[in-house]
Amino acid sequence: MSFIGSTLYKKISERYPNKNTKEFVNKKSIVDLKIHQLLASGAEHVFVSTDDDTVKNSENVTYINRPQEFCNNEVNFSFVLKHIFNSLPIEDDQVVIHTSPCAPLFSRYDELHSSFKRSNINQVVAHPSIHYYLNNNKLPINFIPGTWHSSSQNLTQVFLHPWAGTCAPIGDLRETNYVLPLNFDFFNISQFEAIDIDTKEEFEIAQLLYKSKLTL
Repeated sequence: MSFIGSTLYKKISERYPNKNTKEFVNKKSIVDLKIHQLLASGAEHVFVSTDDDTVKNSENVTYINRPQEFCNNEVNFSFVLKHIFNSLPIEDDQVVIHTSPCAPLFSRYDELHSSFKRSNINQVVAHPSIHYYLNNNKLPINFIPGTWHSSSQNLTQVFLHPWAGTCAPIGDLRETNYVLPLNFDFFNISQFEAIDIDTKEEFEIAQLLYKSKLTL
């Protein structure tokens, strides 16, 4: 059994306008690239939730209209995801890989799906980081300062979740109305793959990294 791809975007982006539709590489936007990555990894079909009315369906891609009330930062994002997951015309037991175009450097969806099939456990893409982290209150997150200071090799891993992919039956995502199902394992990715585009600087960094990958 293969999988169904699911992704999303909206026309307006507050922190970096038009980041989803402007050219990222080879005349492709990050949305175009993400659709290509899912199909190239074996997706039977890709559904795209969007408020963009300029797009057209194709044999393997269906754009699902998302009302404006679910295309702003005012509504709780769990409600947005609930709408998106319930708008997919598939049964609860259908395996999906839900992802965001804002993680263009991760493309190993075939491996993500294989890991799900092999383990029969939902998979969430994440980058295991072993750096020293402080919270907003200037308190350590994963180490104890002073006499108990740990070397970086012995730090507790903190997992960066760039929303690069979740592989699970859609019913498990409908249960939580979120990209994290109740039960899952981490599918580890590199720091290179984990870049998540929110700003112009991150967009340009991702472009440079992706282009360097093409020339390796």
